[in-house]
Amino acid sequence: MVYEMYQIAVCDDEPAICEMVSGVIREWSQDIKISCFDSGEALLASYDSFDAIFLDIDMKGINGIETGRQIRERDHETKIVYLTAYRDYVAGAFEVHAFQYLLKPISQDRLKQILEELFRYVKRADKQRILDFHTDEGMVCVDAADICYFEFTNRKIRMVTLQNTYHMTGKISSIYTRTCSMGFSMPHKSFVINLLHVKNVRNLDIFMDNGDRIPLSQKKQREWKQELTNYLSERLERQKMEGG
Repeated sequence: MVYEMYQIAVCDDEPAICEMVSGVIREWSQDIKISCFDSGEALLASYDSFDAIFLDIDMKGINGIETGRQIRERDHETKIVYLTAYRDYVAGAFEVHAFQYLLKPISQDRLKQILEELFRYVKRADKQRILDFHTDEGMVCVDAADICYFEFTNRKIRMVTLQNTYHMTGKISSIYTRTCSMGFSMPHKSFVINLLHVKNVRNLDIFMDNGDRIPLSQKKQREWKQELTNYLSERLERQKMEGG
């Protein structure tokens, strides 16, 4: 869901590094959930939608550069901060659009500086998250808040926004993986919808605020309605906290 606490992953095959980085992050803020992994394989196997990942480059098995490439295939938004003892790796880090890098031995002051910089971007992105899509109409950049829903139909994904409709190839499950942390939900195997634009629900029909009607899977009915209730409660709570 959109309004959970921030999530950070720390991935390093040296336990002391994981403990040190995690400790500094906890000291810096209590509003962060930290998940630690000792290999790229472990991180990929349990991948969640993280706001940021502190990722060691020189690990046994899959190294950090290859791990970063695979993460980028499923998550374009997360900020990757590479940990390395070698400056030579820095060029490779840019291949996966690394946000920053920390040279070992890690300076706690430098780590805190990066956290400050990192969360200036993350908090700004909370208010406006721009997503890019390769569509039949060309490359499209759109604010997630403007997307009403995605529909898989005729072997294509149809993206309906407040302004336009676009078409693209791909899997609807991949769309869900990419957007679920932004308040998108999958009430039916052929649809991913933006909960922000749900106007009403009646039986197995979801009415969107653009006038469209989306089917709700009978199997998912109870679970999905609870998900919507949780989303609305969290949104209301956030608005109260922000004085909205």
